[in-house]
Amino acid sequence: MTYIKPIFRLLLVFSLCFCHYIAQSQIQQINQQLGALPLVKDSVSLVNGLNRLGTLYRSRNADSCFYYGLNAKRIAARLHYLKGQKDADQLIAYAFFKRGLYAESLDLLGKILPYYQKTKDTEKMIRVNLDKIEVLNKGISDRAKIRSLLQSTIQTGKELEKDSIMSEVYISYCNRNSDLTADSIKYYLNKSAEIAHRYKDERMLIYIQLWQTRLLILEHKKQEALPLIRQLISDCRRIGNTSMEINALFLMTGYYDDQPKKALDYLYQAHEVALKSGDQSIEIYVLTNALEMAKQLGDKDAIINVHVKLEEAMSAEWEKSKKFISDYVRYNAVQDDNRLLNQKNAQQTGYLIVFGACLIVVVLALLKVWHNRKRLLVLNKTIREQNASMQKTLHALEQSQEDNTRMMQIVAHDLRNPIGGMYSIASMMLADDGRTDEDKAYLEMLKTTGKVSLDLVNDLLLIQTKKDDLKKESVDLVEMLHYCVELLHHKAAQKQQQIRLQAAPAISILANQEKLWRVISNLIANAIKFSPKGAAIEVTLQQKTDRVCIAVRDHGIGIPEEIAAKVFDMFTDAKRKGTTGEQSFGLGLAISKQIVEAHGGKIWFESEADHGTVFYVELPLT
Repeated sequence: MTYIKPIFRLLLVFSLCFCHYIAQSQIQQINQQLGALPLVKDSVSLVNGLNRLGTLYRSRNADSCFYYGLNAKRIAARLHYLKGQKDADQLIAYAFFKRGLYAESLDLLGKILPYYQKTKDTEKMIRVNLDKIEVLNKGISDRAKIRSLLQSTIQTGKELEKDSIMSEVYISYCNRNSDLTADSIKYYLNKSAEIAHRYKDERMLIYIQLWQTRLLILEHKKQEALPLIRQLISDCRRIGNTSMEINALFLMTGYYDDQPKKALDYLYQAHEVALKSGDQSIEIYVLTNALEMAKQLGDKDAIINVHVKLEEAMSAEWEKSKKFISDYVRYNAVQDDNRLLNQKNAQQTGYLIVFGACLIVVVLALLKVWHNRKRLLVLNKTIREQNASMQKTLHALEQSQEDNTRMMQIVAHDLRNPIGGMYSIASMMLADDGRTDEDKAYLEMLKTTGKVSLDLVNDLLLIQTKKDDLKKESVDLVEMLHYCVELLHHKAAQKQQQIRLQAAPAISILANQEKLWRVISNLIANAIKFSPKGAAIEVTLQQKTDRVCIAVRDHGIGIPEEIAAKVFDMFTDAKRKGTTGEQSFGLGLAISKQIVEAHGGKIWFESEADHGTVFYVELPLT
């Protein structure tokens, strides 16, 4: 009889030692960080504290890691604290990996890496690469890509001043490169040990000894390996590292590969340690190996006992993972289960002559269907809870935005009177005779500044126009357009421009005349601002079946493609100066869009750089 050797599997799972390092000092750090968090007053420090807490939880609980990472990212995004966002994304990517969302994890890690490369944070770059290697190994198993990434990481590590992390990199190179010879493995283990000794990293030194002891067993030097394994088990228990203790116990199963009963006993011990760690993924791995060993022994009681524990561990793992499963994943799971069921049915047809075998297949299939139904019920509940949570979050965000807008409008309202007074006084003083040229120049500057500031204040007061806030009345659009053109005629005349109005017969709609006037005036003013001297500006009004369309066409500098998507954004960075240096605040079009949409309409534009722009406003007739 040939017995399995689980040692050769588990010791290659690098993440079990480094992603699940649970020591007493770490638990103390978590408790200290939790105690300090409520005392933090600075927002940036709060983000860093949450990320630190999430990093500590990487080794204990993926859900907590995800929770603190998500909270850190939310606050960092509000602060525009990019480093805090990227550090939080790394925690979220790790949580995705732990819950089996490998594609999502790789995608997020790929977005994080360029930031650390740009900021030249070499240690973070290496940490991201190590995470990518573990995801690739677990989810995709692209050996060539893993080796290439490891070699690149080793080259990157040469730039480090403090190179303690390189000890892990060399170990990962041994774990993930199956083509290495024994001599090459020893070479990289020695390099890792030299760094670990230099930084007094006991955890790494123990893991290196695990690798070295494994090599002894592979070289059939079992007697030399036995005392080392016993010492390793003792050292792992002393420092409180359950994952490495499990690895050491797996070494014992390798030592007793010719005595399956003893090997199974050590697997039971490994299971007890896995239970203490609270990580169901390790527990499932141990129990899977124990089940295979029990099957080879032919011990029915042991098989039943291990199978029950395995079911319990898998159920517990599922309970932890369900928060991360989306509708798409659920759909794919159902499809996979259906394919599996079809395969089982096909097998059942092929073995109808053997009644006992068919009966076992049917029972297994029924159990699988029942288990899937249970999973689907749990998933439905989770989705409902997540939707409710998202609604609460959205409501809170909307309330925060309304509060900010209200505060800004209060400030703008209080500023309008003094600024208006400043503008009026300057205008009056300019009208007086006897002023020197220097006085007139200063007064003209004061008047211009007041006018610009007053326009900005008026724009701020129009922010966040909503449908419920509108007081509508019947508005004659033709009359309103004539008024807008006449009002801005003098402004166009200053640049020798002409405004031409072409309107259909009288058209009336229900609208807020003041706000709609503001939209059309802003579009015409923009056309004047961005058109050269002597240009023509055309304003047209057309009636369609159930809507009206107002168009403002200029022959100015146009809108380049690179900023076209931003022109309707509030406080956009797409603002430009006019053809004669006129100032722009980046608010007018954003406010116009809010007003038009509050009326149930839409606003858009067509433009060609250096050839002009046409803005369209479409409004419902009723």
